[in-house]
Amino acid sequence: MINFLKNNIFIVIGVSLTLIAFEIFTTMQNVAILGIGILFLVSTSWVKQSFVKRFLFIIGFFFILLSLLLTKSIWLLLVAILLIILLYRTPEGNEFFFFGESVLHPFQTKEQYHGIQLVQPQSGQRSLLKNQSLFDSREENKNVYEWDDINLAYIGGNSIIDLGNTILPAGENIVMIRKLFGRTRVIIPKDIGLRLNISAVSGQVVFESQQYLLRGDNFQWTSPAYSDSDRKLKVIISIVTGDIEVILL
Repeated sequence: MINFLKNNIFIVIGVSLTLIAFEIFTTMQNVAILGIGILFLVSTSWVKQSFVKRFLFIIGFFFILLSLLLTKSIWLLLVAILLIILLYRTPEGNEFFFFGESVLHPFQTKEQYHGIQLVQPQSGQRSLLKNQSLFDSREENKNVYEWDDINLAYIGGNSIIDLGNTILPAGENIVMIRKLFGRTRVIIPKDIGLRLNISAVSGQVVFESQQYLLRGDNFQWTSPAYSDSDRKLKVIISIVTGDIEVILL
């Protein structure tokens, strides 16, 4: 029952917002109240005094909120919001308000596994051995790349990127991962020099049983013996919103 509600709660929100918009724009009273509110908000851009600007903003917000409360469909939206608060509640916080996986992928239950198989580059060759679109399903288990600097890009999804089954050549090796949204887990082999550089607009990093909240921040970590290691791996991850977990195996 809970999974059914989670899978359909966004449909309820969409329907309620559509009904609210229909009620507002088909009733002259609501249109007038909404228009007054918008005028007050727009007028704040022409006022320099902070007190007056704050006052106009409050008045404008009040009129816009009043236009919503005068509709009957607002109660359907409030019920949906209450269900979201209850359904997405976790010990770590509400998944919805912290951009958890349930809200990013309400209809996705299967994780995407991306095993990275690496080969030594041929002499004078510095190209990707396998080209693949950003928009494909990526259902294959293995993607083959040269062990040159690797640049991976994904639109979104719940992904596992496995680097644990490869043998690093000597020297510093760089893996760059870019993604718009979704949960990303990266499996990295142990006993190598590791340097992490992770940035996110909204998300968190899970590493060594610790959680680090990112809000437009950058997470950096370097293993103690990085400079002395024969085999080094530098992992750079950039994501707009989502969680990143780094697993050492």
